[in-house]
Amino acid sequence: MLLNGIAIYNGYAFGKAFILKEENIIINNDNIDKNQIDNEINNFLKSYKKTLRQLKNIRNLSIKNKDRKLLFDGYILILKDKLFKKDIINLIKNKLLYADTAVNKFINKQIKLIKKVNNIYIKERANDLIDISKRLIYNIKNIELIDFNSLNNNKENIIIISEDLSPSQIVQFNLDIIKGFIIENGSITSHSSIISKSLELVSLIGVNNITNLIKNNDYVIIDGIKGNVYINPDKSIIKIFDKKYNKFISDKKNLLKLRNLNAITFDGYNIKLLANVGNNKDINNIFKYGAEGIGLYRTEFLFMDRNDFPNEEEQFFYYKEAVKLMKDNLVTIRTVDLGGDKFLSYMDFPKEDVPFLGWRSIRIYKDNKQILHTQLRAILRASFFGKIRILFPMIISMEEVYFLKSEIDYIKNNLIKENINFDENIKIGAMIETPSAAIICSHLAEELDFFSIGTNDLTQFVLAVDRNNLKVSYLYNPLCPSIINLIRYIVNTIHEKNKKVGICGELASNLNSIKLLLGLGLDELSMNVSFIPNVKKIIRSSYYSSCKKLLDKILDQKTNKDIEKILNKNLINN
Repeated sequence: MLLNGIAIYNGYAFGKAFILKEENIIINNDNIDKNQIDNEINNFLKSYKKTLRQLKNIRNLSIKNKDRKLLFDGYILILKDKLFKKDIINLIKNKLLYADTAVNKFINKQIKLIKKVNNIYIKERANDLIDISKRLIYNIKNIELIDFNSLNNNKENIIIISEDLSPSQIVQFNLDIIKGFIIENGSITSHSSIISKSLELVSLIGVNNITNLIKNNDYVIIDGIKGNVYINPDKSIIKIFDKKYNKFISDKKNLLKLRNLNAITFDGYNIKLLANVGNNKDINNIFKYGAEGIGLYRTEFLFMDRNDFPNEEEQFFYYKEAVKLMKDNLVTIRTVDLGGDKFLSYMDFPKEDVPFLGWRSIRIYKDNKQILHTQLRAILRASFFGKIRILFPMIISMEEVYFLKSEIDYIKNNLIKENINFDENIKIGAMIETPSAAIICSHLAEELDFFSIGTNDLTQFVLAVDRNNLKVSYLYNPLCPSIINLIRYIVNTIHEKNKKVGICGELASNLNSIKLLLGLGLDELSMNVSFIPNVKKIIRSSYYSSCKKLLDKILDQKTNKDIEKILNKNLINN
């Protein structure tokens, strides 16, 4: 049987299916007598303490991974919130509810409020509350949670099959045994997906009805390259994937040999390959995979999964640590890009029909200058210790550029008065991710030092396609005539002003597009660091002159299909 899903982490995984199912919870909706109130409160408090202990133990399993530790710190903070405990106890007292009913009622109310928000990231946080609620109710009812010790002691490789997976389950996996997972639900923005990437677990989401189509101990192959699942394949299929897996591992090892070599074509065109990172832990992989620096440091992750804004000292420490880890290599810090699909639980955001076009990024700074000032002070202070440049997101006008530059000057003057060292010649750049910024890039290049094209947002804005809407997502294609022509215009215009321009969107790691991007004359590509060896191999086996001819051929094409046909043929013949 062959099924399809969405690949979260590329690769191949083989093993016996283990269907992860927990006992169904039956909530008692009857009312209690008044003389049962104390007993139910004690029952809740006892399970509350047990749940807290369990989460602390799981958090300790994640102590070496800052992101996962922060996630479970967030779980613990939710539990420790005074209103959390108080409101549930009040439901038991005033509504005469059983402890499990009170927990269920309280959590469901919170989830309904969250799901009213028209935002993917916020909606995913509902899953965190479900995870906490389930654990609490299981403990109230004395139902045993899944025994991960027993699961992890299997002697054969295991593929986890589930309707959904919580982060607290994933971090308990023994990766020597559990080689991948397949789930029916989930999304690429969920914490579970993020954790699977950090663990380098081959995983698929959105595999419809798999828990009913598979049995325990069925043999499973995950093709994390194409997003396919093979259930009980015959020997010929297994043999094919054994070869693919061995080649994948061998290629991966061979590609790592390129890490200390430049990304340069046969005829001498040199392009910088940089990394997109979300935290300092990712920096270890930068040297492993051979990136030349950080082209996009997403600072918003420092602001998430906490109860208030990170202060100046916290941010300073974080950025200073990053530049020291980078050993004088380039660090491009993008100022916090909130809104759109990235929200904070401790900050009020308006409900918007189209949040990607609403109150986000630098638009927030104007109404909350303290957020901008605190971050700029921390970045500038850290710039004294290494090679930092500042990147601003979501620019649409020169007025915004003038505003941001004046705020930087204001912070610089304050630091000088305080005798605090910083790089006075720090480079300032902007994301080109709106049609407006693309059109006025000539003016922008007169005021700013460098540019990074954010192809993810630029594509959806230019094509008027919501990339998160499954009904129209097939129309989302950065390799179409309009986007390619627009990128060419941006690159040529900025180069006329003797400024540098790169790409930091997903297009930068699309192997089909690399020769095209070379032909466009980009100065740098920034991507998920694990793609760098493959991209470097293509560049080092190419001629820049041939890439320019390929670009001319592409520009003559009128349809997406014709462009893709040429690029696919070119990659195969590489």
